[in-house]
Amino acid sequence: MNIYNLIEKYKNYFHSIRLHDSIVLLDLKLSTKWEVKKVLDTLNSTTQLKVNDQSEEYVLVSFYSPFGEKDINVLTRDVDTIIKWNKDREEKVNLLNIKILELRKMFETNKLDSLRNINFDFQQPQNDIKIDEGEVSLAKKGD
Repeated sequence: MNIYNLIEKYKNYFHSIRLHDSIVLLDLKLSTKWEVKKVLDTLNSTTQLKVNDQSEEYVLVSFYSPFGEKDINVLTRDVDTIIKWNKDREEKVNLLNIKILELRKMFETNKLDSLRNINFDFQQPQNDIKIDEGEVSLAKKGD
């Protein structure tokens, strides 16, 4: 991947790219609401990060790894995963808010008997990065 493609790929978040000794650093400006470290920790990767300047909306994060083609490919793969996970989470929150409004409208306009028959059927969830977001655990025998 050449430098133009790297900047183009992350242009909405890109701040800078640096080479210090034998370490490459990719600096991105990300939302303060994003889970960055937790997602990176689940990847079991050699990519490291350092949180730098922060405002109310954005945080400047430096992702770094050794300067080598394989290491840079791992770094960009990890950054892609972090961005995708957080964009998916944002979309889920937006969808949830829309569905809540739809359900409210449905409950306001339909009779109780028809509302009792509402079902939510989903396909098996895909394996995804698991980050504790306040999931409820079920009671086990003896609890």
